[in-house]
Amino acid sequence: MLVKVLSFGSNWWRRSRIERDPGRCVYYNSTGIRCGKKIRRHWIVPGILRLNGVSNFDPAKPFRCLGAAFESDLSYGFGGNRLLLKSRVAGCVEPHFYLIAVSSGVYGRMNFQSGAWRSVLTHIVASSELRGLQEALLLMHAGDWFQTARGFWQLHLPTQGRTSACLLCLRSPSQSGDQL
Repeated sequence: MLVKVLSFGSNWWRRSRIERDPGRCVYYNSTGIRCGKKIRRHWIVPGILRLNGVSNFDPAKPFRCLGAAFESDLSYGFGGNRLLLKSRVAGCVEPHFYLIAVSSGVYGRMNFQSGAWRSVLTHIVASSELRGLQEALLLMHAGDWFQTARGFWQLHLPTQGRTSACLLCLRSPSQSGDQL
């Protein structure tokens, strides 16, 4: 499956694959909530994104992966979702999914308990919540949507004047009368 990265979760960590070779690391990303000076996982849906050191990932510059497509595998194991970004795909390819991090500070609060807060084909890789703050890591197709207290958001592909896929607010709560 091909996944194009639009954004990452806020929680990063790494593990050395071989203790004798610290240059061979595995990097992990997930959702998290800031607690003081640290970002902690407060998972509602446990899950991680894994980038092997061989995928030319530079932890000092994660933004270099934004907009890139990766050959990926999504599985469930060890109590949570696992999304492995194996290798970068060269050229301009149409991905199967877009990976995007959504935070309540930017998009508004999500009602994770509701079965209708997201489209059926939107996959939750991970989500965290603590003291009214939320973050979700989602796999979406073009046209998939989610709803928050600030509105109804849909993933749109690039068009003239826009060079990358983005989330657009199609309707705010004041327009629809909906409440979460």
